[in-house]
Amino acid sequence: MRSTLICILCVFLAQPLLAAQPKGEVSEAFIQENLSKIPTVDPAPNAVPPLREAIRGKHPRLLLTAEEAVKLKETALADPVLKPVYNAVASYAKKFALSSEDPPPFVLTDTPAISGSAQQYPAAAIGYMLDRDPVTLKAITAALTVMLKQEHWALGRELDSNMGAGCNMLMTGLLFDAVRDDLEPEFRAKIAAKMLVHARRMHWLGHKQLGTGTVKYWQQDPQPNHRWYRAAGLAACLLAIADEPGLETGYLMEQLKQEMDFLIKWFPKEGDCHEGSGYQVFGFCYLTMAASMMDRAVGTEYLKAPGFRNAWQQQVYYTAPGRMGDMSFGDAMNGEGGFGQNNTPFFIGPQLSRDKNAQAALLHNMEQSGQPYLTKFKPQEKRTFVPPWGMLLFYDPTVGSGDYRALPTARLFPDLGAANMRNSWENDAVAFAFKCGPHGGYRLNEYAWEYKTAAGEPHYVNVAHDDSDANSFSMSMAGEHIFHPGLYSWSKLTAKQSCVTVDGVGQLCEGADFTQPVPGKTDMRTISYLTGWKQGEQGRIIIEGEAANAYRGVGYYALVARQKGSPATETKPEIKPIPGLPDPVLKHFRRSVIWLPNEYILMLDDIIADGKHAIMWRGTVEKAFFDDPAQGLCHIATKGGKHIGMQMLADRPFTGAIDFMHLDGRFGNLMQHQFQFTADSDAVKFACLLDPWGKKAAMTLTAHGGAMVLRVQSTGFDDTWTWQGSPDATTPSSINGMRGNIPLIALTAQDIAPHGD
Repeated sequence: MRSTLICILCVFLAQPLLAAQPKGEVSEAFIQENLSKIPTVDPAPNAVPPLREAIRGKHPRLLLTAEEAVKLKETALADPVLKPVYNAVASYAKKFALSSEDPPPFVLTDTPAISGSAQQYPAAAIGYMLDRDPVTLKAITAALTVMLKQEHWALGRELDSNMGAGCNMLMTGLLFDAVRDDLEPEFRAKIAAKMLVHARRMHWLGHKQLGTGTVKYWQQDPQPNHRWYRAAGLAACLLAIADEPGLETGYLMEQLKQEMDFLIKWFPKEGDCHEGSGYQVFGFCYLTMAASMMDRAVGTEYLKAPGFRNAWQQQVYYTAPGRMGDMSFGDAMNGEGGFGQNNTPFFIGPQLSRDKNAQAALLHNMEQSGQPYLTKFKPQEKRTFVPPWGMLLFYDPTVGSGDYRALPTARLFPDLGAANMRNSWENDAVAFAFKCGPHGGYRLNEYAWEYKTAAGEPHYVNVAHDDSDANSFSMSMAGEHIFHPGLYSWSKLTAKQSCVTVDGVGQLCEGADFTQPVPGKTDMRTISYLTGWKQGEQGRIIIEGEAANAYRGVGYYALVARQKGSPATETKPEIKPIPGLPDPVLKHFRRSVIWLPNEYILMLDDIIADGKHAIMWRGTVEKAFFDDPAQGLCHIATKGGKHIGMQMLADRPFTGAIDFMHLDGRFGNLMQHQFQFTADSDAVKFACLLDPWGKKAAMTLTAHGGAMVLRVQSTGFDDTWTWQGSPDATTPSSINGMRGNIPLIALTAQDIAPHGD
């Protein structure tokens, strides 16, 4: 089918960045108001989880016992992976010291607590357990003295109960556990009592939501990484002092066990993170540490939950080929960076499963990042060097290292409604990612509906870092992003994705700085979902998603303004749930991706609207060019010199443009080009051919007997694809590929994609 293309180059004006509000100072009256909410005495417990007999009365015990520390040091000195980690940790421990500022910055804001108290300072505890150096003992005792002196471990609007408080509790608990038996009895009793005070404040002000003047955003569901930091902090403090004389810890121990039961129950079997692979790194370490400490101390079996075995897969499959970074959906900058402490717990997967190939893949990613525990990642790096001490806990050399190239080159993530596929595990590979799942993923939505409100609405869930990106795709190749996966945007718009907009408007809930759930009684699992998944021979795949219900003609703030009966403005209105949603503008938006590794990629869009609209196909790339507009021929160019062929055809007249696309990011911005193909119609079928392997393929598109027929030709093949649209919102389309008389791959009504894990 011939098409008409018009080359237009203009500046895309993104919405203004939404600045973060500075934290207000907390007054003495505010502090006293919060502290007055905490009961003087905790309730009597009903079922206190006892410490295991083997560790009762013994320290250290949270991460290692004294006997395990001796054995670990021997193992580390003999292992080529662990030896440099041990050396870095030992060196760090001898130089360890907390900030000399009073109060130290990590009790004032989250960021220094995350980077210091959670990621960095526990290395001193590990170092002391391994070497028992008196210099380190003195430094740890001084650090505990600093914490004893601080009236508050988080002096902010979430008084002693924010994420920073959880980080400071984790640090203090681990340091105390490491040196407990070497402390003077009077000082030991004081710091133990102080730890109990802050465990109580975290529980009552945070988990019990008694804190005033705070947004209760993290307490509403089991998956926010902010909640996992707090769990690790509570576990470290309570498990370290549970048998200290004179301390009543039974109630809090019982509550900690209930909290961990809750978190593990709703941890997805895939171990995935609906906020993207970057946020998976940010949070997984702390759920893993909390589960590990509980298993060691009270004999739970949390680490047997399948998510801990499987979490590594999102990290490995969403690593961009030839880059030291990701190609992730959600709030990820998708830049490059080094392997660090928060990457280490993914080695718990092969430790538990004994999967040598998984271990090899993680080691390969670590090596690709430059092994920054040997030398700093970049000479210009200004951040404090953090030795990845978690390798000593989570990497098990007895698993061995297999062949990462033996891993399957494609992975479906049913909980996310997403998949990633590549033609190889080499640095010059092409990787393609596709996503069409509900905000939050299936497991989180199951939670929302299991705990629905009395009004019949789903329980609120935190999807702040998700994007309105159903039926979006990205592609990376040999060290460069081709179709850009996006940045950590402060203004989340479907238009920034490689997706579709209608009359310039994207999907539900777009436009906010932090995404909110679809309001009202709507089940987000019915808004966007995978319909088809088929794997064939030679790595061929067809994946398909349906996203029509996501298009309602309004963004999030317009929805809220509509509820209030006022026009939408730049000013954020008060957020209130609305009783219903506008009808969908699209009746059908089926996107099918045909992946033929080392040959070509086809993307088929079947879109039916409720009337005539400007239906725009968008693809965000570094540099976009038209070659032969009459034939729909284009190409993508990169700074690295790559040229990727592309062809766009449709069954209706359409126009084409190349526009600038400003990708705003929390940590930096990026100006890209965007292909924009628009059909002013009530329906359109787009067919896009991508040629990353340089086969010089070209296609034709014709209608035949109620179906569309595509012919894709190159020197090495002459393929025919018969494409029949789905009769409803859930049945997979009918797509059949033939190379002469030889079948390629076919999607049928029986090839239904799984929903959830």
